Amino acid sequence: MLARWVLRRALRGSNSRAISTRTRQPSPNPCNNIPANGINGLRSTSLNIIQSRSLVTEAIPSIAVPPLMFIGLLLGLWTWKCFWIIVMQNKLLYLSWLPPFTRSEAISDYKAECRPVQWEEKQIRSLDGTKLAVCEGHIPILPKDTMSSLNRNASRNKDQAKLVPKQKKSVVICYFQGNGGSTPMRLPLLSHVLRAITETARSTSPPMPGAEVSQYTIAALSYRGYWTSSGRATQSGIEMDAQAFLKWVSETYASPVTDLEIVIWGHSLGAAVASSAVSAYLARQHKGQTSNTSSNRPLAPISRLILEAPTSSIKDMLISLYPQKWLPYRYLWPFSWNTWDIKAKMQEMATWRDEPGSQIPNEATPSIPRSLPPIFLISGDKDEVVPPYVPDQLEQHARSLGLEIQRKDVLGAMHIEAPLKLDGRKAMVQFILNGTSVPKA
Repeated sequence: MLARWVLRRALRGSNSRAISTRTRQPSPNPCNNIPANGINGLRSTSLNIIQSRSLVTEAIPSIAVPPLMFIGLLLGLWTWKCFWIIVMQNKLLYLSWLPPFTRSEAISDYKAECRPVQWEEKQIRSLDGTKLAVCEGHIPILPKDTMSSLNRNASRNKDQAKLVPKQKKSVVICYFQGNGGSTPMRLPLLSHVLRAITETARSTSPPMPGAEVSQYTIAALSYRGYWTSSGRATQSGIEMDAQAFLKWVSETYASPVTDLEIVIWGHSLGAAVASSAVSAYLARQHKGQTSNTSSNRPLAPISRLILEAPTSSIKDMLISLYPQKWLPYRYLWPFSWNTWDIKAKMQEMATWRDEPGSQIPNEATPSIPRSLPPIFLISGDKDEVVPPYVPDQLEQHARSLGLEIQRKDVLGAMHIEAPLKLDGRKAMVQFILNGTSVPKA
């Protein structure tokens, strides 16, 4: 047994030495199969690369290499961000997703803050068939106790034929929101304004039996891609939504016994949407298009235009978002395919006004001059989004075109606070009711 074990150990040792000897043998050179001229070419190429690298490193001091690398990284990041700002501008401009979960909000979430205004969601269709959501809010014309009191007083008067007052005038305020958030989150603010309008109207002219009663309604549009509306937000799509919205208002609230007036109210980016909608609406009125072909009723007139904290153009918006002149982002406006511009829409309205109007039937008289709705420009002096020079430029531009414009600066108001301040809300209510505002602060 011992002899066998010694023999096995000896055989294992000889095998391991043989394997180690084979592994130590030099491997064949892969370049042996390469021709001599190929080897010389490889050597010359490697020498050229080495020489070029040595020239670069000799031209740049070693101490300057890290700063140059850092600057190149910054330039690369800037270029990359500029590229995505241009490509993703719709996502960055139309913030329907901000704040988070804003599209899942409901009207009932703000019901307690909106009383006594009653809000209801309506569904309409855009010009291209996209489903849109509209929030409609109103206050009942008269409470039950007031109605019963009026009926008792009317019953005592034998000459009084009508016991319940009839609605003969309807004022619909069409609201166009800014670029962020959903419509329900704005309902408390709109309810404040609607309550102020109703209370002021009733205090100045209390309703009497048989007298004309005015009904005030606010209809707020949710653009495509916002809240429960379908589609994705784009400028062309939102412009179609606004035109379909005004057409729906004219069809829904107009009747043979109702005197309908439409007030347009736009906030921030919604001011540009409102200006575009008014310009297109006036052009449709001029062409004689009707809101309801079956009844052959003309489009209802637009009596007022309110621009709250307006952004005059995409260029001004980029400058306000990036006030630092050393940042390149504010200079990207020529690459934007969103071209919201209130000044251009004012120019279109002035051009429409200066064109020859329609003739009076059966009378050889000059053409009737066309009239434009008065404009009310309201802004906060503490606005953190829109620079103060933007309202100044819009006011000067409107006056240079001969447009009727009024201005109100609300002290201490930020971007969304002008109607919440008592001074601003009072001025807006006076403009809606009478076409005039309180003196400028």
